[in-house]
Amino acid sequence: MAARYGALCRAHLRLEYLRANATTHDFLFGAIAELIDNARDAGATRLDIFTVDNDQLQGGFMLCFLDDGCGMNPREATHLIYFGKSSKRQSASKLIGCYGNGLKSGSMRLGKDFILLTKQEDTMTCVLFSQTFCEREGLDEVIVPIPSWSVSTRKPVLHDAAMFAVQMSIIFKYSPFTSEDELMQQFDAIYGKSGTLIIIYNLKLMLNGEPELDIKTHSADMLIAGLPDNLPEKWSLRAYTAVLYFDPRMKIFIQAKKVETRYLPYCFYRPRMYPYFTFCFKAIAQNEIEKAKKDLKLAEQAVKEAKCQLKHLEESFLHEDNEPAHLALQDALENAKRTREKLEAKQR
Repeated sequence: MAARYGALCRAHLRLEYLRANATTHDFLFGAIAELIDNARDAGATRLDIFTVDNDQLQGGFMLCFLDDGCGMNPREATHLIYFGKSSKRQSASKLIGCYGNGLKSGSMRLGKDFILLTKQEDTMTCVLFSQTFCEREGLDEVIVPIPSWSVSTRKPVLHDAAMFAVQMSIIFKYSPFTSEDELMQQFDAIYGKSGTLIIIYNLKLMLNGEPELDIKTHSADMLIAGLPDNLPEKWSLRAYTAVLYFDPRMKIFIQAKKVETRYLPYCFYRPRMYPYFTFCFKAIAQNEIEKAKKDLKLAEQAVKEAKCQLKHLEESFLHEDNEPAHLALQDALENAKRTREKLEAKQR
């Protein structure tokens, strides 16, 4: 069967490796972050994350990522199917991804298949990365159709008509789109002269047969199904993307509603107290408390002595001036009060 697709691009990997690589993302939003990072690295100013219902597909909907970044030409689109091959390494700017793995690991964690449509200058390129295709065709290695068209003429860039026909037949059979007109409509959805649209479908399901992403509970959010937690960043994609970057410079829309991104440096103005106990600190604190108790005992003894002295002067037949004794008693009382407050503070 593989001989039939001999002229098509091969990713030089097996399905088993593809599945194993996807398991590196235990956290579902971590897989989504890989695709968000790619849009940011492409210089996108806007990223739309949305779903499109399709009952014919596993999970009942498609998960879509649409950005207005620089897009890819046919050569760059071909590079993305290989592991460890990335044009970002040649860039002098500080980009997040550079290993050529994020798109594959992230998308395959979310679903079995994805179709990528990208536009740059006068070319439009489509990439079908489908486990379903390889499984049903009995292929040992991953084969990837990558047809391209001219933006101005909408004619195929590939001169080999037979190869183009084979690629299109695979796309029509194993993607959500069954005609070239439908594919062109997806390219038209890319706003501007460049950009990329990624559509993930045949989504991963939980043991109960439901998709991992819950898009029904909140119309403007995507939730991790069945994950109760006090921190919304762990189960709400909207909350997660709001704090994803230290310096957010890309607008993110989830289900057509803008995410109110938060600048992390300004999120730390309310410090939290984290209890931390060690034997050393506990011993020191206990010694401080014992010392404070002794000081309080001495202060209370001084108060008693001052009171006795004042009483003695008041009962004396000599009628000595007792104003100094009153002052001494007042000082002793204030000292005892301060010492007691210190002890209470150390005991808290």
